Amino acid sequence: MPDLTAYVMETLPRLRAARTDLTTVEVKAAAGGLPKSIVETVSAFSNSGGGLIILGLDEHDGFSVLDVDVRKLASDLASACADQLDPPVRPEIEIVELDGRLIVAAIVEELPATLKPCFVKARGIERGSFIRTFDGDRSLSTYEVHVLQASRGQPDDDGAIVEGVSPADLDSELAAALIRRLRSTRGQVFASASDEEILDMMGVTTSRDGVRSVTLAGLLALGRFPQQFVPQLDVTFVALPTASGDPLPDGTRFLDNQSIDGPIPRMVAETLTALRRNMKRRSIVVGLGREDRWEYPEEAIRELVANALMHRDYHPLAHGTQVRVSLYPDRLEVSSPGGLHGPVSREDLLAEPVSSSRNARLAKLLEDVEVESTNRTVCENRGSGLLATAAALRSAGMEPPQVVDNVREFRMVIRNHGLLDDDSVTWLSAIDTARLNDRQRLALAFLHRNGRITNQQYRSVTGTDSLTATRELTGLAAEGVIEKTSDRRWAVWVLADAERFEPQPQLAFTQEQPPSARRDRRLDIVELLRSGPQSARYLADALGMTKEGVLRWLRHMEKAGEVEPTSEKRRSRSNKWRLTNTAQPAQRAETPM
Repeated sequence: MPDLTAYVMETLPRLRAARTDLTTVEVKAAAGGLPKSIVETVSAFSNSGGGLIILGLDEHDGFSVLDVDVRKLASDLASACADQLDPPVRPEIEIVELDGRLIVAAIVEELPATLKPCFVKARGIERGSFIRTFDGDRSLSTYEVHVLQASRGQPDDDGAIVEGVSPADLDSELAAALIRRLRSTRGQVFASASDEEILDMMGVTTSRDGVRSVTLAGLLALGRFPQQFVPQLDVTFVALPTASGDPLPDGTRFLDNQSIDGPIPRMVAETLTALRRNMKRRSIVVGLGREDRWEYPEEAIRELVANALMHRDYHPLAHGTQVRVSLYPDRLEVSSPGGLHGPVSREDLLAEPVSSSRNARLAKLLEDVEVESTNRTVCENRGSGLLATAAALRSAGMEPPQVVDNVREFRMVIRNHGLLDDDSVTWLSAIDTARLNDRQRLALAFLHRNGRITNQQYRSVTGTDSLTATRELTGLAAEGVIEKTSDRRWAVWVLADAERFEPQPQLAFTQEQPPSARRDRRLDIVELLRSGPQSARYLADALGMTKEGVLRWLRHMEKAGEVEPTSEKRRSRSNKWRLTNTAQPAQRAETPM
C-alpha cells in the first residue's frame, strides 16, 4: 500500500487541473475547525468505493494550503468517525507536509457488504446514509438503503407467494420438461416423487392453509404469462440511432422498441431474436473461406441477459423497473435493478468464478429450466456466466465488458470494436514488442484504449490465471513498458512512459516547425512553470492536453533552450521540467504542420 503522503502529492495536480473535488477525493478548507458535513462524506466513501479526505486546502484559491490546527483536526476527525457513524469507521489519518505547511489527510476504505450502509446516527438510517456522486455526497433513497441492507443476508423475495396465482397458471410444457429432466438427472429422490412433490421441492409451488400457491420464482421460470400478475418484470429492448441516445434530426428516437414478456426462458430467447434483427453481421476470413459473424457474440449476450434476469432485485420496491437491453451504434448495454449483491468484488467478476445469488431459489430452479428449441438450460448457477461472457468476447477479439454498479442498478457494457482494431495495430507497430508474448501485446492494446489495467482485467483480457497475470505484468514493468500507480486498494498499471509509445513522426520537429498544428502552447507552459518545476502529467492536466502532446512541446522547447528536465533519468516518475534563463518565446504562433 503506497505512502499516504505520496498519494496526496499525486492527487493534488489532478485536483488543481479539475478545479473541484473528485469522485474519490473530498477537500475541505476546515479553517474554522472540522466541518459538520465531513461525516456525510465518510458515510458516502464507506458505502461506495472508499476515498481520500484532505483538510486544510482552499478549493477556491487553487487548492492553496491554509493555516489550520492539524492536530485538533486529526483528533476531531477520528472521534467523529468513531462516535457519529454506525457502524464506526476507523480511517487511516496522517498529518502531511505540503508547500512548507501541514494538512490532514485520511483514507476511508469501503465497508464490507455485510456492514453497509454506514449512516450518520443522529439522522437515522433512512436519512443519514450517503453515497458518492462526482464531487458531492448524495443521500441514499429508501430503495438504495434496502439494496445495501439486503446484502447483509439472503433475501427471500423470489420465494414470496404471488397472490391470485395457482398451479394452473404455469406453462404445462415448461413444467413437464423440468420434471422430466429432474427425474433423469437428479437421482432416486426425484425419480420416485410425484409431479406435485417435485414442484414443491424445487420451490415452484407451496401449500398455505391447504391451498397450493405459486412462488414468484416459480411464476417467473415456468409461468404462462407472468406479466399478468407482475406487469413490469419483463425486458425492454431498444435500438437507438445515436451513441448519445439523442434522437435523429427528423425526430426518430428508436430504430426498434419492444417489450419482451413471458417466462424467463422465453424472454432470453426473444431478446436474442430482437438483437439479431438489429445487429450487423461482419465477414471474416477463416482458413480458406469466409465466415459471417454477429456484431456481438450470441453466447455473451445470452449470458448477460440470463444473468440480469436471474440476479435482478425482485423486492416489491423494484417491481416497477424492468431489465433493459439497449443497443447503441457503438455499444450494447444490459441493465438490471439492484446493485451487486453480497460480498462479491466487482473487479473479480470477469476473472474468476464468483457467485452470491440474490435470488437463490430462482437461480437453483433455472439450472434445470430449458430454453425452448434448445438442449440447454437458462444457466449453470456456478458463478461462471460472466466468465463465459468474457471468454466469448475474447474469442471474438473484443475487450471484456465494463461493469457499472451504483447500488440501485447493475449494468454491463460491451463495446463493438475489436481490441486489436486498426488504431491499436498501428499504435503497437511503433513499439518494440519483440520480447513480449501475445497476451502482453493484448494487454498493451487494452491499456492504449483504457489507460489502466488491473490483474483481474489482465486475466479477463488474456484468459490466463492470477499467477501468470502477475508474472507477465511484472515482466512488462521490467521492460519499462508499464508502471504501478498509487491506488489504495489494488495494483493498477499504466503506461510507464507515454513518450515511448507514440508513433514517431517522419520529420523531426525544428524551431521552424513546432509540434502542434492547432495552437502554440509554449507561453502557456512557461506561465505554469514560473511557479517552479512541474511534471509533464501536471502540465497536461492543467492545459487539458494529453501527456504525449505536452511532451512533444517540452522536447521542442528543450531544443530551443527554454526548458530543461530536473533528472537525468527522463522516464523517472520524479522527473520534472523547469525554465531556463531563455524561457520566454518571442511570440505565440499558429503554425500549420
